[in-house]
Amino acid sequence: MLSTGAAFKEIADTVITGDVRLPAIVTLPKEQDAPIVVMVHGSGATDRDETVYENKPFRDIATKLANCGIATLRYDKRTFIYRQKVSSMDDETIQDALSAIRLARKYGKRIFILGHSLGAMLAPIIASRAEEKPEGIIMMAAPARNLEEVVREQFDYLLPSGTSDSYKEEQLEKLRSAAPHYLQPQGQIAVAQKLDIPMLILQGERDYQVTMQDFHLWQQSLKGEERAVFHSYPSLNHLFMHGEGKSTPMEYQLQGHVSDKVTNDIAEFIKRF
Repeated sequence: MLSTGAAFKEIADTVITGDVRLPAIVTLPKEQDAPIVVMVHGSGATDRDETVYENKPFRDIATKLANCGIATLRYDKRTFIYRQKVSSMDDETIQDALSAIRLARKYGKRIFILGHSLGAMLAPIIASRAEEKPEGIIMMAAPARNLEEVVREQFDYLLPSGTSDSYKEEQLEKLRSAAPHYLQPQGQIAVAQKLDIPMLILQGERDYQVTMQDFHLWQQSLKGEERAVFHSYPSLNHLFMHGEGKSTPMEYQLQGHVSDKVTNDIAEFIKRF
């Protein structure tokens, strides 16, 4: 056991996929038979807290959900522990998420999947491939489009006005060479439309990495589905932290915390279903 607080305790465990062993933390509230949320990271070599500079959004969410009587499991990503290249979304995220779901069943019967960014995009696919269907999925800043289109939009947002199309294409080609699996279509909307489980889709309106265009596409694709719940937040960025004005990469260097409104909406969704 790592630590015990007034409202919860934390236990060290390990997510195992074949020879891959990933350190994990299970945060358990005092309530018995609490639902448990498996947290799936965004892209890149990310630790269990999804650390960005001084910000730790997954730790924020785990702590706040524990105070609402909800358990979580978070783990270091394969690329963070082994610093190795991966060649598919299976190796990058999906297989380890499925292993984490199996581990979570040791701690709770009602499993939810929470994905952020890339993890949110893949959450419907992970749910569809789980040995036992989860109770629901929570998708935070989920790309609805193919990632190549999302990356092109990021270039347009971040690069100086007048940057040539040839330079943008050169940068995109570097990404294709370094991680071709990122730009392959995943069909996440089609999979989500076939899932017969509740879905919570959350979006920061100041997010420039995954934008409101993606959020609206999810709304259109799941229109009329009572099991699909949508919330967007005017002042929040990609990390679901508050800011003002135009969001930029420099904003991530400012220490913040995931909005209480977001974690309250997640807790309400979990308790509702």
